[in-house]
Amino acid sequence: MVSTKTKAVLIIFGVIFVSGIGIGVIFLFDKSNADVRIGYLKGDLHQLAFYVAQENGYYEDEGIEIEAITFANGGAVMTSFESMTRSIDMAYFGFAPALFHRFTVAAANITVLAGVNVNGSALIVKNDPSILTGADLKGLKIAVPSRYNMQDFILSMILNNSGLSYDDIFISETTDQSDMIIALDKGSIDGYISWEPHCIKGTANDLGKYLYKSSDVWANHPCCVIASHNEFLESNSSIVNKVLKVHKRATEWILDNWEDAKVIAMEKMFLTKDQATIAMANIGYVYDMDLAQMALFVEKLVELNDLISLDSPNIPPGLNASSFIDWFVDPSYIEAL
Repeated sequence: MVSTKTKAVLIIFGVIFVSGIGIGVIFLFDKSNADVRIGYLKGDLHQLAFYVAQENGYYEDEGIEIEAITFANGGAVMTSFESMTRSIDMAYFGFAPALFHRFTVAAANITVLAGVNVNGSALIVKNDPSILTGADLKGLKIAVPSRYNMQDFILSMILNNSGLSYDDIFISETTDQSDMIIALDKGSIDGYISWEPHCIKGTANDLGKYLYKSSDVWANHPCCVIASHNEFLESNSSIVNKVLKVHKRATEWILDNWEDAKVIAMEKMFLTKDQATIAMANIGYVYDMDLAQMALFVEKLVELNDLISLDSPNIPPGLNASSFIDWFVDPSYIEAL
């Protein structure tokens, strides 16, 4: 049975007498009985397979109970993975924050196990005819979901390709994607980069326009992945295999039942049919991983971010981009299914 949360309740009852009045004090403690706690990003159409799997009962078919835990962005997912009291065992989230934290945080002990999507993000700007290319972003205020996440990385590529850098624009970190659209409407930002469906939602009523889809910047770039904390992977490999089997099945169902998948997207993401059609067309749903593209991702990330180095003390010494991927990414689980 798919849980959202199963509660074990411990009740401690104490009686306190104050001026002859008995007061009952009850303390409630929640404990998850799920087989696996899975993190995912709030309102992210990239992760449609996770919604499909729950909607179609695929976790029940595998005999596992999950606890689904939402996060605002991939950085928040990694912060949970790194915590001594981590709240998740596996997660759907962006490859960029997974990389950034693996390079910069010693406690980022995760392994990437499957792909989720390619492409699927976009830079939305106000519907101003003077903004036509990346060069026109100079001096503008652009919102990102967080620094060092997938969309932040794509924005850095857009700027670099346009002869600009972050020094040439004003950055606003806005973790709630809906707030980006509100800010664009109020004129407090000039644009934002986000994941679908928040991109298409920002174009409603001619408020904003697509300046670049992420596929315009890098066709079929890796985006979201599934990763597991290494401790969970080592001690619960059979559950990990079942989660990945479910993911593969759900992804194949999306590709084979596109219109039915669109209905689920409309319901879960609060989209019109036209919005769902455009947003889903911007996303490539996958489960396999292109390791060469992932290695290229590492090369680009190192090139564009001074905080990331293959000499990081948090990874084994002597790695290049390709051998780092061989160490950090394990495709054997998904390939065996």
